Amino acid sequence: MHTTDRPIVVGIDLSGTSNLALDWAATEAGRRGKPLVVVHTYSAVGYPAVRAGVPGAPLPPDLDRVFRETAVEACSEAAEKVRDTHPGLAVSTVTSTGSPGEALVDASKEAALVVVGARGLGAVRGMVLGSVSTHVAAHAHCPVVVVHEAPTHSLADARVVVGVDGTEVSASAIRFAFEEADSRGVGLTVAHTWQLDSVEGAAASMAWSIDVDEINEEERSVVAEAIAGFAEQYPSVDVRRVVTQGHPVHELARLSENAALLVVGTRGRGAVASWLAGSVSQSLVRAAHCPVAVVHPDPESVHPAHVTGGEAEGFHLPLPPVRERL
Repeated sequence: MHTTDRPIVVGIDLSGTSNLALDWAATEAGRRGKPLVVVHTYSAVGYPAVRAGVPGAPLPPDLDRVFRETAVEACSEAAEKVRDTHPGLAVSTVTSTGSPGEALVDASKEAALVVVGARGLGAVRGMVLGSVSTHVAAHAHCPVVVVHEAPTHSLADARVVVGVDGTEVSASAIRFAFEEADSRGVGLTVAHTWQLDSVEGAAASMAWSIDVDEINEEERSVVAEAIAGFAEQYPSVDVRRVVTQGHPVHELARLSENAALLVVGTRGRGAVASWLAGSVSQSLVRAAHCPVAVVHPDPESVHPAHVTGGEAEGFHLPLPPVRERL
């Protein structure tokens, strides 16, 4: 499938908390001129009546029919809602059995974007949708947007914010952020933070000599290099640069309070995807006050030397004291 033909995919559940994700996805599809695919996956795992039976056994025919009909009805209602609020938007639905996370990861292979809710209870009692969003964000083959249940702000002219760390893997996130800001007609804030590594012994005695102003200037150069070329490609986007000393999660969460969208990158999928656990990306999915776009790097843009065990080389160097970046 050509990139221009790829749809926006949104995952829904039966709790009603996915309505914001549905609305966000429909608006995005309309802005991009792309079709919308509504996906719902159902399973009986977790239901008391099923747990009492044989684990792994096929669903009783009647129960399977009920689940399937409920799923189809949920998707139909969601599609009708989108058609009412976004006339002319092409909408289709997909229902299946199994793992919601795996279904959305599979759908991401042919999607331009996957949209999920940050949390909620689905057809599987007790299964938090947050686990689905985490799985999809870590393993999807396209950008993933996680929409919170209740955004703190709803500002028509809110900016897009992107976090950059100065490595090659930021390029895809930066490009995505510029595209979003350009299509929305809003400004872009490029945020970069740095911290000193914890130091001991002789290194600690050298810490007093660190020139914070000099470091800030160096880090501003990192940002300038990271966005070089993008500003020329998107001349209508007002770009602001924010360089601060602090924890990336805290700083980016603060900036998200008045943002339309927060964009962050990851280190890749597969064996490296475990980096997402406990990472800046996952933490911001929970802590941000606006939708969060998690963007994987283009495989050809990441040199093997830049990724080792899921972290960028150079983040933890020997003496003298160094700084961590995002």
